[in-house]
Amino acid sequence: MNTQKKVIVGYDLCDDYSQVCCYSYKLNEPVLIGPREYEKEEEYRIPTVLCMKNETKQWLYGEEAIHCAKMQEGYLVEHILDKAYNRDEIEIQQQKISGITLLEKFFRKSLTLVKTHFPTDPITKLVVSIKNTDPNHVNIIYEALSSLGLEKDRVVILNHAGAFLYYALSQDSALWRNDVGLFDYSREGLYYYQASINRRVKPMVVDLKKTNYSTHLNYEMRNQKKENLAYIFENTANTALYKQIVSTLYITGEGFEGDWAEAAIKNLCVGRRVFYGQNLYSKGACYAAKELSGDQVLGEMVLLNEDMIKNSVLLRVYKDAKFAEVPLAEAGEVWYDINRCLEVIPEGNAELEIILKNIVTKESVRERVLLQQLPQRPDRMTRLSIHLQCPDKSTGIITVTDLGFGELYQGTGRILEFAVGV
Repeated sequence: MNTQKKVIVGYDLCDDYSQVCCYSYKLNEPVLIGPREYEKEEEYRIPTVLCMKNETKQWLYGEEAIHCAKMQEGYLVEHILDKAYNRDEIEIQQQKISGITLLEKFFRKSLTLVKTHFPTDPITKLVVSIKNTDPNHVNIIYEALSSLGLEKDRVVILNHAGAFLYYALSQDSALWRNDVGLFDYSREGLYYYQASINRRVKPMVVDLKKTNYSTHLNYEMRNQKKENLAYIFENTANTALYKQIVSTLYITGEGFEGDWAEAAIKNLCVGRRVFYGQNLYSKGACYAAKELSGDQVLGEMVLLNEDMIKNSVLLRVYKDAKFAEVPLAEAGEVWYDINRCLEVIPEGNAELEIILKNIVTKESVRERVLLQQLPQRPDRMTRLSIHLQCPDKSTGIITVTDLGFGELYQGTGRILEFAVGV
């Protein structure tokens, strides 16, 4: 790993295993890192566990933690993510430790791997990929990373679907000439993702659809005969791909481990490229970190996974002697990270003009909101705070707060709220 000014890190965080990789500017690709060098990429998976040694109270993580517990030299802590998400508290050696503290300790230990390659340079951008981005879970991860000095200006959290998009589109363009598909078979079951690229618009729009095939193939069915499992998967895959023009398929998830799916995967190769591996999400997170750090390769694209909004939300204002549309949110932003605020001074009838621009259909909708509940003051003697947040992926809440006007008019703090579609 070569030392660069930018330290770009991708991190796939799961309750069973996690992976860490850094971007190599020498190789122009993400490189997996671990406690030591391994021969196979799947060996870079780090068990998401901790262990406190009995005598020294030292914390260990990963394989070292499991070995310590097997030797009965310490207390093994599993399901760290669940403990953090539920804000559980455990007691070890008469110490009470919160789930968030456990997660912070696991991050702290595993991110020392980055220091072995970049001993003096701080992390420029870290993207953490997780299976599902419940806003409460996202905030807990941000909270744990904040304890390490990694704030939101350097951290982004993506779901696996988003990491897949960054990974697929960072490959040779021949691999995404048409649609790109992903089969993910994990403990949650079998899911299929398909990325479609609309090249007829600028910027190009990449939309992602997710289909749950867990009723066809769930994780418990791995106990069946290999031939039956392969038959079910191949039939399910053919159903998902029926009449679809897919250039490339990716296969990932611990459910595919072993050789049971080899023949089925080989049959799927007819007319398309197929890649199998267990590092797609960590490397996708790393490509995302590189892109979001300013090294843009996908600047002509808008990526839309299930967590990204399709409407840009703009506020029409008069600025620098002309009318302008100032963004409160841009299409392609992750809905739970939207938290934009700006201040305006209304003139004449107090009203807001909101423009919603759909990145897919290119349609625009204008909404005028009268602010009749505001206190009556002379013209241009009121300052308003306009704040946008999203309670879910399809709704934006715009909050208008009266700030008054300096020492002349005290702000009442009166708040108006209205919803817009995103």
